[in-house]
Amino acid sequence: MKVLFWVIVYWCSAITHASTTDINLNQSVQTLNDNGLWYSISNELTDLSIEEIELAFFKETTDFERVNGSIVGSSGSFLSRIHLTSESQQTVFVVPKANFIDRGVVYWQPDQGVARQVAQFSLLDGEQMPRLLHDQSFTMNLDQHDSGSLWIIIQAQHFPTPVPLTFYTQATFYQYLFIINTLTVSSVVIMLMLAVLALAIFFRTKQKLTLLCAGYIGLHGLGWASSSGLINYFFASLSVNLTYAGMYLFPFAVACASLFTQALFNCSKSHPVLSKYLIRFAQTSALMGVVMLFLPFQRTFYLAHLIAAFWVPFSIWIGVKMLSNEDYRAKYYLAGNLCYGLAIVYYSASHLHLIHYMIYPELAVVVALAIDCLCILLSLSEWLKVKQNDFITMLLESRIDPLTKVGNRLRMNEALEALSKPCAVTVIDLDGMKQINDSFGHNEGDRFLQNVAALMTKEVGHFAEVFRTGGDEFVLLVVVDNKEELPMIDQRLHHAILDLESILRESWPTAGISFGVSSTYGGLNSSDCLIDADLKMYQYKEARKNPQKSVGA
Repeated sequence: MKVLFWVIVYWCSAITHASTTDINLNQSVQTLNDNGLWYSISNELTDLSIEEIELAFFKETTDFERVNGSIVGSSGSFLSRIHLTSESQQTVFVVPKANFIDRGVVYWQPDQGVARQVAQFSLLDGEQMPRLLHDQSFTMNLDQHDSGSLWIIIQAQHFPTPVPLTFYTQATFYQYLFIINTLTVSSVVIMLMLAVLALAIFFRTKQKLTLLCAGYIGLHGLGWASSSGLINYFFASLSVNLTYAGMYLFPFAVACASLFTQALFNCSKSHPVLSKYLIRFAQTSALMGVVMLFLPFQRTFYLAHLIAAFWVPFSIWIGVKMLSNEDYRAKYYLAGNLCYGLAIVYYSASHLHLIHYMIYPELAVVVALAIDCLCILLSLSEWLKVKQNDFITMLLESRIDPLTKVGNRLRMNEALEALSKPCAVTVIDLDGMKQINDSFGHNEGDRFLQNVAALMTKEVGHFAEVFRTGGDEFVLLVVVDNKEELPMIDQRLHHAILDLESILRESWPTAGISFGVSSTYGGLNSSDCLIDADLKMYQYKEARKNPQKSVGA
């Protein structure tokens, strides 16, 4: 009875031979374009036996509708029947150019034999062979002069690209697999490692921008690890087809990218209008991401592409604008987004079937995205460098007197605390400062202080550090290697300050300098020296007011 069944099938096959694609496997690589290659079938038919499917197919029932053109943009189940001829014994690797596959079943029906299932190639029940990322693959072992029909059934929620069939010899397939898998895995690993690095920087610096950078890079890395089939490959026990997950993660990745851009260029202060648009775009992308979780994948796919269609040119425009403003953080930002943008255009063209056959569209995007993520991290490093420079500048400015440009009291305290060598400390108080302010105004008083600081720096700056510690108070600090030098330093400071007073009185006749010098020569520490010098300065001032008193300085 079974033999009779296959005789009927073979006779029907001969009658309907025009509906079968023929291919002679005599080349290392052969590709069947998907134009007219597939029949649309109901999902229920995929659960039938091959005998029932074949009988229904040859009866030309309405369950099988030949697709005129490509199946790009379609969803559901499709069947193809190809008549193969092999002149030699060989193992053939077949690659259906499809990523989002929920189910793939392959039957082989020899011309003189019974059909049998030879492969399954969905992500959840594929063959035990190296997984080709971004696409599907299965093997067939053919004998010399083998001839028969190959039945392929595929099912997915969406076919974003045409689904041609490519037949490889073993050597050419593994070359192809090596290129695709190596570049994909390398790109995903680079993205995830960069995300971990950005996250580590966040835990160290607590800077919000670094967390946004980690989200930007990490979500893209996880998205492509899912979309390529890499996660399903490494976690074979998963019962969920995660190739769809990348599209659901994409809006959140773009939301992080938008907020990262806003923070990177300090838009809230420097570009408030742009800041408002970037924040709104991030909010809209995140909201669309939440909504997409409840939509059919086909709609999710197009919404994700709609977000990309806005974000890619927007980010490139921002990079150009910032670079034109000589914000050199933008050089890496723009380079990465240009690379990614060109890959997205190429990828979208393959989805829209604008060009007949485009090689490696997914691979082009994932590699470009890895380059983009590297550039984003470099732009982050530029931002951190600017932050560090700003911090150093702020740190220095906080220790510099803004009027006289010499060290302030904080800088003096740090210098004294850090001392481990002998030193001499001189406390100076300017006389006549109030009279200058009252007679000539505070602007003249400020000029007087600036002149005093400049003279001190000129006269003693080569061996003493100058600090302004109050309104008209200054301190000189001299550090020496040998305490035996200190008595000579004391005398040198006395003469230098007296000379300085003479110079000042040429421009401000009422001005004077009261001072006290102390050193660690007698066993005092640096803090005690400061107190002792301050006391001597007041004794000196009192002695000048009352010449009959001895001068303690």
